[in-house]
Amino acid sequence: IYLKDFFAQKYSNDTPGMGVIANQKGKIVFKDMIGLANCEHKIPIDLDTVFNLASVSKQFTGMAILQLIEKGELHTSDKMTKYIPELRHYANDVTIYQLVHHSSGLIDYNELLWQKARNNSLYSTNAEVLNLLRSEEHLCFIPGSKFDYSNSNYVMLALIIERITGLTFRNYLKQYIFDVIGMQNTTVFNEEQPIISHRAYGYEKNGEQWKCFYVDTLATGCANVFSSLSDLKKWDDALYGDKLIREDTKSAIFKPGLDSSGNILTASWGGYSYGWMIQDRCGEKTIWHTGGDAGFRSIIVRFYEKEFSVILLCNSANLDWQDAY
Repeated sequence: IYLKDFFAQKYSNDTPGMGVIANQKGKIVFKDMIGLANCEHKIPIDLDTVFNLASVSKQFTGMAILQLIEKGELHTSDKMTKYIPELRHYANDVTIYQLVHHSSGLIDYNELLWQKARNNSLYSTNAEVLNLLRSEEHLCFIPGSKFDYSNSNYVMLALIIERITGLTFRNYLKQYIFDVIGMQNTTVFNEEQPIISHRAYGYEKNGEQWKCFYVDTLATGCANVFSSLSDLKKWDDALYGDKLIREDTKSAIFKPGLDSSGNILTASWGGYSYGWMIQDRCGEKTIWHTGGDAGFRSIIVRFYEKEFSVILLCNSANLDWQDAY
């Protein structure tokens, strides 16, 4: 069974499309591609096509935070405002733990952009996100009291990484994650707007016509890691070893975040931790995440006890999540 069997009514070799791989114990046991990375120039999708991962990017931010924790440069109990004093007037009680587990109470910056009628802004950088949050007066709820998925949490984590290390978030991920495991086609797309080889563009179909997205936001930490199927295989493989962090540090990824009373924050999913959703799927333990932004959809599901993962990258906003599952 191939992608064309599932998606023949939506995608073809002349439309945007997707690529998928199944990775078992370090070996690609299934791969398939359909459609074009660039419809204007008729460039087909392949293993090295670079997609915007959207919210799948959060797991790299989570890994960077765990690296700093392992080095003793950061603690989960640290107050966010130790590193971002600009928000002391209303968010002084928010901790690093609450940021990584989406229980901080910070409003999602996208809501603030929408309020300003700037949903399609090209310039919503991390600096602008911080300015938007600084203009707020109250959290949405008491920190640690509940789960509420907010992209602002991971933008703040990216800023914290920069302020601790003195590196840009883009350069930190390159030096301490991407280069370490050979992800040569992976980068962070930020306000520098770097040229990216083999880049796919995002599309959406309106009626019978396709339209091209360009940049929806330049915020990082929460999104805008650009990567390929071949590089994400390397990422998946590395998560079984200790090239990036020790096994004892890595165990935090598999432990769902808890609220202030010690209850799992998001029981409906099974849990959330360091950029991963934690849930039993198909009768097996998994960590997984989806992403969707600017004409892109991405999914990574890791059946980690079986050392089996499925990764799907798509450059069409019309992908139905249920079809993908």
